[in-house]
Amino acid sequence: MRPGIRNTLAALGALVLYAVCVPWVFRPWFAASDLLPHTPGPLGVMIDADLYLNIWILAWVAHAALFDLAHLLDGNIFHPALNTIAGSENMLAHIPFTAPALAYTGSAVTMLKVYVLESFALSGLGMFLYVRHHTRNGWAALVAGAAYTFTPFRIETIPQPQYLGMAFLPLALLSVDLHLETGRRRWLAGFAASLVLQALSCVYIGFFAFILCPVYVLVRTLARGGAWIAATARLAATMVVAAVLLVPAALPYLQGRSEGMIPTHNLDVIQMASWPPALFFSTEFVWRAGIVAVMIVVFDLALRLYRRVLRVENPPESGTQSPTTALWIVAAAAGILATGPHMALPGGAQLPLPYLALYELVPGFSSVRVPIRFVIVVTSVLAALAGLALAGFLRERPASAHAAVGLALTALAVFGAAPRPHPVMAANLTHESTGVYRWLAEQTGPGAVLEIPGQATEQDMLGNLRNSRYMVMSSVHWRPILNGYTAYPPPSAAFYSAAIRDLPRPAALSNLVDASDLRWIVVHHGELMDREADRWPATAPDGLELVATFGDDEIYEVTMPRRRPWRDEIEARLAGSDDTLEGTSRAALPQRCRLGRILEAGTRARITPFPLARRVPVRIANDSECAWPAAGLLERGLVGLDYRWIPPPGIPRVEQIPVPLSRLLADVPPHQEVDTAIMVSPPNGSPGVWTLELRLRQQGVDEPIATLAKPIEIRAPARAGTSGN
Repeated sequence: MRPGIRNTLAALGALVLYAVCVPWVFRPWFAASDLLPHTPGPLGVMIDADLYLNIWILAWVAHAALFDLAHLLDGNIFHPALNTIAGSENMLAHIPFTAPALAYTGSAVTMLKVYVLESFALSGLGMFLYVRHHTRNGWAALVAGAAYTFTPFRIETIPQPQYLGMAFLPLALLSVDLHLETGRRRWLAGFAASLVLQALSCVYIGFFAFILCPVYVLVRTLARGGAWIAATARLAATMVVAAVLLVPAALPYLQGRSEGMIPTHNLDVIQMASWPPALFFSTEFVWRAGIVAVMIVVFDLALRLYRRVLRVENPPESGTQSPTTALWIVAAAAGILATGPHMALPGGAQLPLPYLALYELVPGFSSVRVPIRFVIVVTSVLAALAGLALAGFLRERPASAHAAVGLALTALAVFGAAPRPHPVMAANLTHESTGVYRWLAEQTGPGAVLEIPGQATEQDMLGNLRNSRYMVMSSVHWRPILNGYTAYPPPSAAFYSAAIRDLPRPAALSNLVDASDLRWIVVHHGELMDREADRWPATAPDGLELVATFGDDEIYEVTMPRRRPWRDEIEARLAGSDDTLEGTSRAALPQRCRLGRILEAGTRARITPFPLARRVPVRIANDSECAWPAAGLLERGLVGLDYRWIPPPGIPRVEQIPVPLSRLLADVPPHQEVDTAIMVSPPNGSPGVWTLELRLRQQGVDEPIATLAKPIEIRAPARAGTSGN
């Protein structure tokens, strides 16, 4: 059999084997028609929200690629904001798989399964090709591919599926080596394509590839000697070409940064999400890397040390010039970067690390907030090293042993990744459970949708879960929706949230009508908490007409006419404006205009720390001669409310995540009292009497206009079956 045919058949065999294993590791979800993976435990609400978010992203870009290419990165959430995909990953590289799946089945659940199948199978294939090229041993390569793609960490990473798309990182390294061996330009093209596709699969791993591939290139070219400078220059130029090719995909993110949507993260926050080097020797690392890769590499290192002690020469590695040294150096570099901006030294000193230089010099890198994800590269390298080491171990064994060892270790990798069935939850995307959404799909004409309860804050995990679920359900009708959840919401989201929070008050509805294309409001009465339910009477509120009912769900059509031309002014206002929608200057208020009070707040005396933001009615007074700016799309210069929790005596105060400014519905005239509200999430701490400090302030000015402190007893979490409201 010709070598080319034999190589192709070996690759196809590995691809099929990896694909066949995917349904088993995701049992019972993969074989079910209306289930989704679920994460139990205290963080399950937050992680499930991420899963819904990412399903929506995959579904939207697939849908837009087929039917609305001009709005590929706009999404249909946070209406009428554009560029909403830039609030998170885009995963554009997977459109060739997700778009046909969505078009053929119309099911976001089936599309996710196709995505997962593709990601696991192709990731395994990428590592298989890399190791087989360097060892000429298909069985060792099969194990390396399985160790790479089937790990407990990757199985549990499905709520963040962008990290599953790792097929192109080993292909980038393979392209480097093939170019160095053959000098052919097609492998430069393969290198560029691999980098581009990896960045379009996952922004984080794309950054990692562009940062660490130069390390691999330099070590590999230096090892070959000769014209290493010319080879390095060619590969470096190829990386520049790949970066240029990514500019169109990067522009929406740059726009998001310029608008303040994507922040520059604080170095202290980044350091909190770092990976201490000692963890490389923990069970946590084994969970991330997989038992097979760790076992083989540790055995290989022990064997090499044993031979060195006995002064026995290690056998030469077969195949092409070994990349082992380059891989270890890449792993070390990734491990150092995972440590974050600084390393703590004895005595309290901090050693600056390379991450800090990348933070300062590389465009966009300051928005990468989780250094721990560099460990993904370490585990990737470990799988490759395991394949190389296994090939060396099998070299002097009979051919029959190759197959037995290869299949046994592949099975161990697969079974070790998913020893138990994966927890699941109902997707509720069947024809019978989507009555509301099918009704919306059947309506003619334009119009946006809002679902209630729908207002959430950054710390409101249950509210974010609701909104992310609405996002996935919107795949039934694909109308624009005012709901949304993402890592970085658009700047205008807080303006709309203030009105959503105060519905069905006429003033709140008027703001939404004037500033959006709102046509329908869906009220899920079964999900309303007590205070939320009290705000929605049995009769249709003013400005709304009940048009459909599905069990506990009611659909209202908006009948209130538009009074102000805010919808037409939105783009200009987002581009930058010195005044509010009502014409009040957003400049810093002089001291004579900063006379105000928080008159009262409708807090409860006792609450349970359930991860749901509570609406707290607040009454404020502007005692000055000046109008306060409040009704604006952008936060800069607006007057609003925020809060902080002060722990009881004896409990150390911890640094809290800053709470976004809670907006008001309108500018506040002089000498006027205003009823408003703020969404407050319980503190994450010990039970006791905490102090809720409400602050009336102007964004951009540190000193608050007024404060109000309220003692609140934080009770222990309620037992199952009891209410925390």
